[in-house]
Amino acid sequence: MLDPRLVHMEKRCISVSALSSGSHVIHFADGSTYEADLVIGADGIKSVIREFVTGRPTSLVYSNSIAYRSVVSPEALKGVKTDMMRPLCWIGKDKHIISFPVQANQKINLVLFSTNSTVPIGSIDVPIPWAMPTSQEELLHEFSGAAWGEDASLILKEMKNPSKWYLHFLHPPLSSYIRQRVVLVGDAAHAMLPHLGAGAGQGMEDVYALCSLLGDARAQKCHLDDALKAYDSIRVARANMVQTMSTIAGNIYEKRGPGGGTNAQLREQLKAIYHPVWHHDLKEEVKRAVASVYGPRGVL
Repeated sequence: MLDPRLVHMEKRCISVSALSSGSHVIHFADGSTYEADLVIGADGIKSVIREFVTGRPTSLVYSNSIAYRSVVSPEALKGVKTDMMRPLCWIGKDKHIISFPVQANQKINLVLFSTNSTVPIGSIDVPIPWAMPTSQEELLHEFSGAAWGEDASLILKEMKNPSKWYLHFLHPPLSSYIRQRVVLVGDAAHAMLPHLGAGAGQGMEDVYALCSLLGDARAQKCHLDDALKAYDSIRVARANMVQTMSTIAGNIYEKRGPGGGTNAQLREQLKAIYHPVWHHDLKEEVKRAVASVYGPRGVL
């Protein structure tokens, strides 16, 4: 159980302000405030803390892509000849379909993406809410113009109650995740498109790095500034790279990639796209960052 003395529920942050002492005050919608030596903004894609860090209105924009989502049983897809019990990506012009099993293979998660590539990113404002139920008729109409084949058609017919998501991301990426003693993690720092399935993982990497820097046995209040700078020095380049590659992956899946849209060109572009996400020595990188603040371990 969480310690109720440390966790306060039903609090909505509306702003952060700085004090001359170096501390910050968090302002809540109910009129209450809290003074802190360090503020960690883990408040998601619609982050309030982000605007304090950037000092300007957010760069969160609509990507011109919509995701239609549904979960169906494998039995509902018995007529599909393709093996649905493995992750699949169905590729088309300005559209693609992702499917993969979940819940110990008891369900199939389906996500269908559709992009308007004729207008600049950020040129369309989408009112809230960005996720909502929609009709199967809309979904079928959206995917009616391409020859997806019999299997994809059967999948579409089984998505009887889909939801519709307007995909937003930070564009351009932030150049820093810190300001004074306020720091961003997760989607607040680098909200990205889902095309590498790596957004949550980058948030975990943020937290691992920050906890390692702040949780070191030698850490004191006087180390806060250096610890945050060390965090920024490793996380901005890493997470922004993954964010950029996620956007590129979506373009490749929808035949807008930089290397062309033939099957051979798609295979070439995709064959190593996950390598920098999966094969990264985070522990060693964080170890060096910790040493840059406190010195090698064992040295006080």
